[in-house]
Amino acid sequence: MTGRALVLVARPTPAGVDRRSMEGLARAVARQVPDAVHIAYLDQQDPTVPAVLDELARDGVGSVLVIPLAVPADRYLVTWIGRAVAHHLRATATSGPEVRIAPGLTGLVASTVARLAGAEGEPVTASANAFVSPAFSELDVPHRHLFVCRGPRCLVHGAGETHRALSAAAKGTTTQVTPCGCLGPCNLGPLVVDGTTWHRAVSPLDADELVSGRCAP
Repeated sequence: MTGRALVLVARPTPAGVDRRSMEGLARAVARQVPDAVHIAYLDQQDPTVPAVLDELARDGVGSVLVIPLAVPADRYLVTWIGRAVAHHLRATATSGPEVRIAPGLTGLVASTVARLAGAEGEPVTASANAFVSPAFSELDVPHRHLFVCRGPRCLVHGAGETHRALSAAAKGTTTQVTPCGCLGPCNLGPLVVDGTTWHRAVSPLDADELVSGRCAP
């Protein structure tokens, strides 16, 4: 195994991280370093940290530096990156790349923020009307509402594939599928909640029955 890769890891916001911004950052970093630069998400979105590590192992990369993208430093992000990596290495039991984690960005960004404080800034041009758009007053209650956990552990257990299968099965139906953060009993994932009914270890093969309400807990 040869070479090193950087993996930029973020936590999505409730509305979702702008993937184009993540990819743009990766390209900007790649122009300044000799290493290959990849992106990953701790939870909610793809690709996951384990998926990227698998890809790098297949490519024969010798070492990986994981860089948590959080300002100020997010202890949850750093802790769960470490746990996800450790679990992945134990589960795969392969001689993959050596994985290290970079220190937080707080110190580096503080000087940049201080420089911005000396700038005049730009005028606010956003429309106040968009904040209270009539579209946000419409309540469309679904017949069935499924919440799919996409927390760090559930993603490792395959929640990404389960979520995509449920979303595909729900198209054109009265069932709404919503991804969410950690629901708690992570070792039983992927978890899907339908009202007061909790479904555990949900496979993409269960999607049609869950959407139709025929799947037993």
